[in-house]
Amino acid sequence: MNANRDEAHSLFADLQQQYIAQLGNKIAQLEALWSRLQTDAPQLDDARELHRIVHNLAGSGATFGLVAISDVARAIDAALQPIVQETDLGEVVARLAPLMERLFETLRQSTEALLAPIIREQSVASTTLVYIAGHDSEEVAELARQIAYFGYTTQSFLSSAELLAMVEKQLPHLAIIDLDLQEGEQSGIAAAALLHDQYGAALPIIFTAGSSEFTLRLAAVRAGGCGYFTRPIDVGLLIDQIDQLTQRASIEPYTVLIIDDSPLMAEVYALALRAAGMRVVATTDPLEAPVLLSEQQPDLILLDVYMPTCSGQELAAVIRQQQEYHSIPIVFLSGETNRSAQLAALARGGDDFLTKPINLEHLVAAVKSRIQRARAMRSLMVRDSLTGLFNHSVTQDLLMREVARARRTGQPLSVVLLDIDHFKQVNDRYGHRVGDRVLKSLARLLRQRLRATDLIGRYGGEEFLIVMPETRAANAAMVIDSLRERFAQIEHQREGEPLRVTFSAGIAEWESGIDASALIEKADAALYQAKHGGRNQVLIADVHIGQPPQRHALPFVASRVSQAPVVLIVDDDPDIARLLQLWLVDAGYQVELTHSGFEALQRIAQGGVDVALIDILMPEISGIDVLDQVRRAGPEPAIIMTTAFGSEQIAINAIRHGADDYLRKPIDRQELLVVLERTLDNLRLRREKSALQRRLDEKRRELEAEIKHAAQIQAEMLPQQMPRLPGYTIAARCIPARDVGGDFYDWQFAAPHLLNLTFGDVMGKGMSAALLMTTTRAVIRSVARETPPEVNMRYAVNALHTDLDRISSFVTLCHLQLNLHNHSLAYVDAGHGLGFIRRHGGRCDRLEPRGMPLGILSSEPYKQGETVLNPGDALILFSDGLLDPWPALARNPLQINDLLNDGMSATAIVDRLLALPALLGPLTDDLTVVVLARDCVAEE
Repeated sequence: MNANRDEAHSLFADLQQQYIAQLGNKIAQLEALWSRLQTDAPQLDDARELHRIVHNLAGSGATFGLVAISDVARAIDAALQPIVQETDLGEVVARLAPLMERLFETLRQSTEALLAPIIREQSVASTTLVYIAGHDSEEVAELARQIAYFGYTTQSFLSSAELLAMVEKQLPHLAIIDLDLQEGEQSGIAAAALLHDQYGAALPIIFTAGSSEFTLRLAAVRAGGCGYFTRPIDVGLLIDQIDQLTQRASIEPYTVLIIDDSPLMAEVYALALRAAGMRVVATTDPLEAPVLLSEQQPDLILLDVYMPTCSGQELAAVIRQQQEYHSIPIVFLSGETNRSAQLAALARGGDDFLTKPINLEHLVAAVKSRIQRARAMRSLMVRDSLTGLFNHSVTQDLLMREVARARRTGQPLSVVLLDIDHFKQVNDRYGHRVGDRVLKSLARLLRQRLRATDLIGRYGGEEFLIVMPETRAANAAMVIDSLRERFAQIEHQREGEPLRVTFSAGIAEWESGIDASALIEKADAALYQAKHGGRNQVLIADVHIGQPPQRHALPFVASRVSQAPVVLIVDDDPDIARLLQLWLVDAGYQVELTHSGFEALQRIAQGGVDVALIDILMPEISGIDVLDQVRRAGPEPAIIMTTAFGSEQIAINAIRHGADDYLRKPIDRQELLVVLERTLDNLRLRREKSALQRRLDEKRRELEAEIKHAAQIQAEMLPQQMPRLPGYTIAARCIPARDVGGDFYDWQFAAPHLLNLTFGDVMGKGMSAALLMTTTRAVIRSVARETPPEVNMRYAVNALHTDLDRISSFVTLCHLQLNLHNHSLAYVDAGHGLGFIRRHGGRCDRLEPRGMPLGILSSEPYKQGETVLNPGDALILFSDGLLDPWPALARNPLQINDLLNDGMSATAIVDRLLALPALLGPLTDDLTVVVLARDCVAEE
């Protein structure tokens, strides 16, 4: 830290000496110009050049500690403001003589300078150290590996003594401590308490435990715990909390473009901003700005007002003409102190105006705050809300920029299109919450392991686009393949069997003659080949790979609110109202006047007003009351409050009540127009958002109506009446999680004494699962004959395999056949596994053997099981909709037996099982239950 500060001071001192050394040339230029202006025929161009040099001195002198130079130069700058507009300069030049003599004297005497402070923020550690302590060496080692996959440095311990000793040597950024270490139960609590007493908030602590009992959680909090995770630990959620507690954020450094015709001033500003951790690109030529803007994409432009060839105002206006640069803040930095001139500059596209000389600490603070706000606003527009990566449209724009750069520089460029394998199955089987966690984990891994110069975007649902400048395809493939191996080892869910996911990637390298779209198509083609070649691999595109389907872009939406917005002026002072009307009509607005709050409310209620300018202090009803009533009715119109009071609290109060902006009287015409234009831009965005929301709502209603109709059709396709089975009761219910679903049951008599019963669960939920369910049910109905179940299943496999393989889907199925003469039950279980026979007296038998689901290729044929249903026995089949509220059923479905009693009818058993979600947790998947029960007293 001190070394960095000393280096910054040294650099600043060098610049300071350069500045002082150039004062001699400044004096010579000023003397020559002043000499020519004192002739009988002074020239306006000489006066303007003199004004430009003096203006620069006014802003730069104090920056280098030469306050006296700035003071005198500012006085001359102010005197020259009206002069440069005149043609007869003789009399005015005479009045400048004393000031010019004083300036020359001050310049000659300025040989020493005071050092100005340079700011440097504390550098962020390149790695984050995490200590992990637990009693089981294998668990600790596995957790350390999982955390290390996300770029953290880890060290593991099995005892509190080892942990405390290492903390004394090196303080980590965070500690993960199990409640029970090798010293005994709750020894981790004791160790954490010691660390918390010594280091406090400087060492965040997360606890792991085998139980979530309240008393243990309370003890962890009292020992300073910031987090508490029970085994099996969800690594995704743990990493989220580690990121938060260590304040680890992959924040791109701020990039600032400085445009100042003074090389020294540009360099000193750049030095101060670089010392604060920012990237700075500086130029003294305004005409270089377009190229630098395109290449560097700065977060902020620091712009001098007075420059030769092109003024700052003109350059700002040119920049604002280009839509892609609308969101970049432009901060003018000038010695100009005239408020009207500053407002004029802001009206041309500026966001702020800083006056030279400026304290470098103030400069850094102003630049930081502006960039932070701009990034926050841009983030809402350019970032994907789930992953934090660039969204689809921004990613395409960034790729086009990099292709243009590669074309200009001749440097290599590679593009990677990456897709998570079988992601739909992850969502269908584990739920969208787990799917979102997988997406966030991959996004985090990409951000942490790729370079800061690599651009990463979420291109689609589970697709990511990576742009790698100055990288050959072969090198990109090595990097991405390393990430693929690392990602495949991450455990995204620790309940039951760990969930590990892979991805496939296609890589294309830019070559002369192709554009961004063609480059993406090449990468997409390589990705397609990787997917169909077995997935979990990285392939590089070549000229032989075919073209993928075309991608479609969203239509462009017009950006103007109206050709002539309607502005309503509400002010009880008729003179002020007429003046504002005059200004706004002249600016092209439609203007209406009202002189009281009641009139304003009546007019606004009629509609058609875009913006209302409302005075806060009016008789009968105040402007704030008008604002409140308008906002209760809706978001429009936009409202700008005006008042003669200067208190900031009044402005804050108005904004809190729903005002869009605020103006103080006396109102400046330029400021009024700037604020009004900004308010209309925001209004336009609100209206576009509202229109889009209305269209989405309409589409949603249409979709809901279609789904409701589909649900009715699906319900009617299931058996409507229970079959009459002498000596048996049968009951069934199906509850889709999303109106329609993939569960189904069916029965039919293959012969008077043979009942075929089928229970199926199609992978997925919603409409897609319902469509596949219909097809599967129809096939099973057509092949289920008097033949045994294993024969029927063989026909079903042949009929369904091609379609299931083509769409990468599968169906779990249990197909049974009951012989009513001898009460024998034959069955084939194709991957379902959620069913059993409850014997009278309480014993249970699982349906064995089990085979693979339909759609998953297996060399083993389906094997038929057989049993006999005795009096009081019940066949119970249910779908995986019960697993979310009761996860333990996945390991042992027989636990359901604890809820049942002898003598229960089929209907009673179904009702009891369907009541479980209300008691245990929400229903997130389709739930179907079928029960076939033989009566306790057998019929003769």
